[in-house]
Amino acid sequence: MKINDIIPETHFVQFNLSDMLDELGEDNVKEILSSFSCPMNTDVENFLRYKAIEFSKRGFAKTHIVYWETEDKKENAFVGYYTITSKSITIERNAVNSREARKLREHGVFNEKTNDYTIAAPLIAQLGKNYTDGNDSLITGDDLLHLAMEKVRKVQNEIGGRFAYLECEEKEKLIKFYERNNFKFFGKRQLDRDETDITGTHLLQYFIML
Repeated sequence: MKINDIIPETHFVQFNLSDMLDELGEDNVKEILSSFSCPMNTDVENFLRYKAIEFSKRGFAKTHIVYWETEDKKENAFVGYYTITSKSITIERNAVNSREARKLREHGVFNEKTNDYTIAAPLIAQLGKNYTDGNDSLITGDDLLHLAMEKVRKVQNEIGGRFAYLECEEKEKLIKFYERNNFKFFGKRQLDRDETDITGTHLLQYFIML
């Protein structure tokens, strides 16, 4: 007997929060979101619980809820979410190598006076695993990030674009995680006054070419 005969195949299913609101109603969706827990990052937890619905309604950012599910659909679990929004970024020429500079010039605008590139790039604004009932063990951070990147890639295949970016706290674990997934550091952003759930004074900025 093979182990696959005992353990059913699993996969991830994604739901756009806006679609969930239309189909289930706001009260039911709020109940689902209230089960999300991310004790290591209160910003990620509070955004989903208290801001994601309003941001989706107003079109500021779109959140996608991720479920783990067995192929026979007999078991499922809410394992995480990510949020994407439309943005543009400015990258200094000295932050990239020659190859990256050529790609940025192809897809963006180079300002000779300021020696930087401006490009349209979706922001992966939130990314978090659900630690409730140990659901975080059903998905890796790499899995969740790749789902977000694939969503961006599909959108850009329809409307154009080659880049995405994200911001993170200056913590060694996060830096290693994003650099391992081929994101490249390009700058820092000072925290806004309302970003009180984030430690430190700034966020690191990373971009990737998809």
